[in-house]
Amino acid sequence: MAFTPWLAAMRITATRMNDASMIGAQVFLADRATAQSIPTGGDAAANACSWDDIQFDLLGGWVSGSPTRWTAPRSGRWTLAGGIGFDASTGGTTRECVWYVNGGAIGMGRARSFGNTMASVPVTIEARTLPVQLAMGDYVELVPAQNSGAALNLATGSYRSYMSVTYSGPL
Repeated sequence: MAFTPWLAAMRITATRMNDASMIGAQVFLADRATAQSIPTGGDAAANACSWDDIQFDLLGGWVSGSPTRWTAPRSGRWTLAGGIGFDASTGGTTRECVWYVNGGAIGMGRARSFGNTMASVPVTIEARTLPVQLAMGDYVELVPAQNSGAALNLATGSYRSYMSVTYSGPL
């Protein structure tokens, strides 16, 4: 059976029409245009990518006072996509990014690249494209991690990090 945002005998309201027409709409796109230093070690909410180039934010989920977060303006199903670009470094064996919701890592939210040695080139780790259910007020962050042995900057230019949110439907 196909998805229906309302049931028979329900009134068609502006909210229901807006929910139905927004399904599949990309509502947020941001990137990191300048370098951001990420300490060596595991992932931590304190190191979340701070978005400084907001391409668009149709529902007003991002605010400059909390630049790492996109906050769901309504309850619903959302699809997260993104990636973290790291500057070149041969140190360590791991580069990763992790989706966090409300300050904690979520199940299925980790993407990692590792090997015996890292090449001295920028590395982009694509976050897992992930469907999530969010309540109004829940916030999402993309958290980078690396183990080069020293702080490592997020890449700029064509390797820059990004985050995208698409509305997938009401709960």
